Amino acid sequence: MRLSRVEFGHTGEAADAVAAMRAAGYASDIGVALLYRPELFGRPFSEMLQELMKGPSEWTSAERELFAAFVSAQSQCPF
Repeated sequence: MRLSRVEFGHTGEAADAVAAMRAAGYASDIGVALLYRPELFGRPFSEMLQELMKGPSEWTSAERELFAAFVSAQSQCPF
């Protein structure tokens, strides 16, 4: 279920970024969600993702990207 507020409620720079993604032909659900009220969700969540994907780990960044792609494919979710 998509929330129309998150789908169409962007303003300012976020609205411009979403419009550019849509014009390029691909605006992922997560990209659109991260741009909606980024101070509450987008930036903290993005920072956490960067730490998980690029921070210290026994796995390389490439291995973690592969894991994420595999889980997305199994979930039938665009990556």
